[in-house]
Amino acid sequence: MGKRIISLLLMLFCTTALVVAQDNNERRRERRNGMDIAEIYNRQASRLVKSMKLDDEKEDLFTALYLDYQNARHNAVNPRGGDKEGEEMRTDFTNLTDEKAMELIQNNFDRQEKQLAIDKEYLPKFLEIITPAQAAQVFMMPGGRPQGGRGFGNGQGGRGNRGGFGGGGFGGGGFGGGFGGGGF
Repeated sequence: MGKRIISLLLMLFCTTALVVAQDNNERRRERRNGMDIAEIYNRQASRLVKSMKLDDEKEDLFTALYLDYQNARHNAVNPRGGDKEGEEMRTDFTNLTDEKAMELIQNNFDRQEKQLAIDKEYLPKFLEIITPAQAAQVFMMPGGRPQGGRGFGNGQGGRGNRGGFGGGGFGGGGFGGGFGGGGF
């Protein structure tokens, strides 16, 4: 009888944990889908302003420039407002032809080059408002945002498959990620 009660409690606990996890994922997805890109960029700017401890004047200048910068990066890879990159990231990589794989790789390189050109264009503008150390936070944020492309601004939701062991990062928490997301 005692084993049945323990088994029943264990099943109840596991079921509850599973339901809670699914509910959390659904809420997270709803929050993400409910936000437009401007709202996401505003939140990123607010987090950066807070971490950089900018005064009110610099906060306004920085936020306006940051939003312009993020929109330029986004529009460079999604010129018609589409989400081609997001579609490519959802590709079934196990069934790719060599031709399609090379096309995806080249498209990714092209996007990276466009975004790098925008980064280089905006760095001097940021340096008129913030210090080089603060600018490093803009261009080298952990988790790949904005440099490196892990997040909403470029069609990829979340961390995705980071490769390596554990998907963390050498310099990014855990054992994968870090150096460009590949990992160890």
